[in-house]
Amino acid sequence: MNIKYLSCLLFFIILVSCQQKQEKLHTQQDIYRYGTKNDSTIFYFNKGWEHILDYGQWTLSEKAFRKAVEFDSTFIVGKALVGKNTTNLNERIQILNDLNNSQIKVSEDDQLILEVTRITLELFNARGQNVKLDEDFISNFLATAEKNYRTFIHKHPNESYIKAEYIEVLNAIHGPKIALDSLHILTTPKQKKIPFFISYVATLESDLGNFKKALSIADDFNDQINNPNIPQPYVLYGSIYLKMDSLSLATSNLDKALQLDPNHIFAQRFKNQINTKLKIIDGID
Repeated sequence: MNIKYLSCLLFFIILVSCQQKQEKLHTQQDIYRYGTKNDSTIFYFNKGWEHILDYGQWTLSEKAFRKAVEFDSTFIVGKALVGKNTTNLNERIQILNDLNNSQIKVSEDDQLILEVTRITLELFNARGQNVKLDEDFISNFLATAEKNYRTFIHKHPNESYIKAEYIEVLNAIHGPKIALDSLHILTTPKQKKIPFFISYVATLESDLGNFKKALSIADDFNDQINNPNIPQPYVLYGSIYLKMDSLSLATSNLDKALQLDPNHIFAQRFKNQINTKLKIIDGID
């Protein structure tokens, strides 16, 4: 039997087995609190995830994570997310130092999230300071993220946004086909209706070259959002059109997204990719 086929088969056997365990746990799980007892803290923490992943509102996301920490100064997971979202390099460096020197005790499950976020901050800080990282830094980071997020979501299957992060990591490591199949297997019926998962299906379909299907899903996503002041539909359309080399349509959508939220990192990256393509085209001409 082909080794690659066997490894994929084993991967999905594990996913299905975990999904069965997830269904058993589903009714037993309440809202996970990430180490805080403050209701306002957990409310704004979840709002921060909602803003950034569902709606592409990076600025509002940062404000929500900061608000969460204001209600509970010992909320170390929330502070880590402030560090991940801030555009201030000096603040991010200080937050990483605070996390590394913190004496606050966190649970084993919270530590899974913190470990990944710490490495993320190391990566962001290195880029911001033009520090060269070890060649295996990214691969080790992704391996840790995959292991930690997988462990977490199988213990806490209702935590949709950590599950979203996990699917993104699977895409980075294993590619869009496995990420898409995993998304369908691991998400509950309720989670399948969450904006992020709908839009990410469109993203993965476009990565696979299924542009007609991706645009159809993007239309459904846009209809669900039904708000011209939300950036994410424009970012989704822009990313799909970029992959289709429809640069004019991609640009108009991404420009609209950045008008609504200039801090949308992915919209910025997509615009840079467009500019690079246009320079190449101009060079050929």
